[in-house]
Amino acid sequence: MEARTIQLDPDLRIAAHHVSYGIEMLVHTGFYLAGIYSSSMVAPDGNDKRMALESFLLHFRTLRAFLCPSLQEYKTDDIIASDFLKEDQARDLGNSTALSLDQDPIDKMLAHLSYRRAPHEWNVPKMLELMLGELEVFFAMLPPDTREWFPSAKWLAESKSAA
Repeated sequence: MEARTIQLDPDLRIAAHHVSYGIEMLVHTGFYLAGIYSSSMVAPDGNDKRMALESFLLHFRTLRAFLCPSLQEYKTDDIIASDFLKEDQARDLGNSTALSLDQDPIDKMLAHLSYRRAPHEWNVPKMLELMLGELEVFFAMLPPDTREWFPSAKWLAESKSAA
C-alpha cells in the first residue's frame, strides 16, 4: 500500500466541503425519490425518477469510496475518510461489508454500459439510513474542530430519522 500525503487543514477543509455536498445531495435525492419534498408526498416517476435515482446512486457510490477505499480502486488525489484523521495509509473507516451490498449493480449502472446491467430494486430509504449511520460513526472519530466542517450532527440525525 502506497503512503499518502498527509493533508494540511486548509486543504482538508476544502475537501470537507466536497464531501458535505455529496452528503447533502444523497439526502436530497433520497428524500425526493420518497416524495418527501412534495406537498402530497408523491414520489417522482418516469425520467424524473430515473434522474434522481442515478444521482442518489452516484452520491452513495462516491461516499462509499470515501469511507471504504478498499472497495474500489483509488488514486493518490482521491479524498478518503482516513485523510481527516491525518493518517498516511488509506484505511476503511466504514463497514465495508454493509456498504458493499449492491456494489456490483451500482457500479454496473453508473460506470459504463454492460450486458450484465440488469433491472434492480433499490431500497433507497435503507441505503440512505445505512450511509448516514456510517457517516455518524466516522464523524464521531473526528476532533471537534474538524467535525464542524461537515453537516451538523442534528441535521444528520434528523435526515437519518426521516429516511
